[in-house]
Amino acid sequence: MKKPSLFTALVATLLLFLTPLSLAIELDGKEPVSIEQKEQYTAIEYLQLMQQAYQQKNYELLYLSSLQSQLEPMQLIHGVVADQQITYFRYLNGAIRESLQFNGNISYFEQGTPAYTLKSHQNRSVFANVANFDYEKGKDNYEYVILGKGRIAGKQSIAIRMISKDKYRHSYVVWCDLKSNLPLRLDTLNQSNSVLEQVMVISLNVSDDINPWLKKLTQQTLPDIVHIPQLTTDNSSQWQPNWLPNGFDIIKDDQHKLVMHENEPVSYILLNDGIVNVSIYISTKKIALDKNQKLIRRGATVLYTEQRGNIEINVVGDIPAITAQRLVKSMSLVKNDH
Repeated sequence: MKKPSLFTALVATLLLFLTPLSLAIELDGKEPVSIEQKEQYTAIEYLQLMQQAYQQKNYELLYLSSLQSQLEPMQLIHGVVADQQITYFRYLNGAIRESLQFNGNISYFEQGTPAYTLKSHQNRSVFANVANFDYEKGKDNYEYVILGKGRIAGKQSIAIRMISKDKYRHSYVVWCDLKSNLPLRLDTLNQSNSVLEQVMVISLNVSDDINPWLKKLTQQTLPDIVHIPQLTTDNSSQWQPNWLPNGFDIIKDDQHKLVMHENEPVSYILLNDGIVNVSIYISTKKIALDKNQKLIRRGATVLYTEQRGNIEINVVGDIPAITAQRLVKSMSLVKNDH
């Protein structure tokens, strides 16, 4: 596998600077002429084709993540070996940071620290949220609209907008390559249609066969699996949300023992709607917070903190602030019938 040259990295950075971080999508309105004419698919069919391609094809992506005017160039190589997906990911700037996901494991390699492996079946790669979403089920909470066609990374592509049907989740625009069906760009939008985060491919290579170097990695001995100490008590959370946004479910509900709270358990609730995770932590208040510390935004992610007497509630996730605030207001102690 050839590593990208300095010239490629410079061009990549320049391309993103020339791309406005807004919803000003440039559509040429013309049918692609470099590929065979396709039948007209619906918006949801385009998204489902994208999912299949993302999971089944062999490809290499160079892409840029833009968050609060910060640019991060990254590389992803994906392949399929004996019906098993393998994904290699690395940051291209700064200290070496790499990961390899295969066969239920994720191995991490970071400059200056020992390599290690964790057990995990959760796909953590770029576009994984929209590539694993149940779009049929999602019709209850999103409207799918074809915006038009244009070019991303030199590829004829089509833009599909996922419009939230309420104010409690973000909306998205997914750009898909018309030839390979792979995702090329993902914009996360707020209620004002401003782009909170953007991930954009600047180079795409699709092949019939898996990258030989990537295939070789499946035969290598990976770092030892790290078994994380069990810090969870046997009890479920003592708190519960009395309101959830449509489409969200509680997928985890327990108590953790965090280092900063020593031996005191912290109630933990994890919500998911198929695209984003939302974590809720309820603990004993340690220090009083300034009002300016209640809400912290970073791109699409919010951290909202509220204190009630000697209790502190934290909500973190890729959701609007109004969602986090309403979740906090809905939290109450679980009634004990005994």
